[in-house]
Amino acid sequence: MAEDVHGRKVLPVANRSADRVFGGQILAQLVAAAAPPDSTKSVKSIQVAFPRSARSHDALILDLETTHEGRSLGHRRAVVWQNDDGNRRITATASILVDRPDDGPEYQFTTVAADDDPQTARPVDFLVVPGESRLISQIGLDDDRAVPAELAFWMRCPDFTDQSLARPVIAYISDWPLIGTLLKAIPGFSQKDAHVQLQTDVIAHSIWFHQPFDVSEWLRVEIRGQRLVAGRGFGTGAVYTRSGSLVASFAQENVIRRAQ
Repeated sequence: MAEDVHGRKVLPVANRSADRVFGGQILAQLVAAAAPPDSTKSVKSIQVAFPRSARSHDALILDLETTHEGRSLGHRRAVVWQNDDGNRRITATASILVDRPDDGPEYQFTTVAADDDPQTARPVDFLVVPGESRLISQIGLDDDRAVPAELAFWMRCPDFTDQSLARPVIAYISDWPLIGTLLKAIPGFSQKDAHVQLQTDVIAHSIWFHQPFDVSEWLRVEIRGQRLVAGRGFGTGAVYTRSGSLVASFAQENVIRRAQ
């Protein structure tokens, strides 16, 4: 992360030619900034609101404040903004909990089968996944037939062997599939209609990390589009290891309405 001439933290923008900054990029950068590799804690959860889209041609400034630092838990507050100090354009605000694991009992409620073979799933090109992905669901995100708002796929990023990158990678990916999954249930629409026939935006996104995991190994991602009404959508997601351990959960509220 660079600093400008005023000593402010500046987040790099991955694609300057895009109309807007991908929200998953900001999520990943916030996770990485809140618990850098030399930190004694890791990100436990993050709740982000996106009051407006970030413009890719303007600098992204990060204000990150440590509001609490305890033995086990810590808290960070973040604001991402653009323009000048006197005319801030707030693009994201975040509450980030960091922690150091404690000893305690373990339990998991799950309906996901363990030891499924990713190699039996169909290869699919999800551009947002920086590695390999395989579709478990029979129908993907580009089909405009009305089917249940569910999506399941395998993913792995073999080049990301640095464990400090695992949580930022999942944060990055988690921002993307929920709107497209909700649109699976709407006759005549699919992910391809986002920003074309439909105006779509993420307005709030939350992630919970439950235990360490290796993103270079196969992970199973399960998405559910829970509700779409009055131009607002809500969906949830879960990330499992191949053996069936739940390692991360996420939820998102978004805007899905006809383009003006």
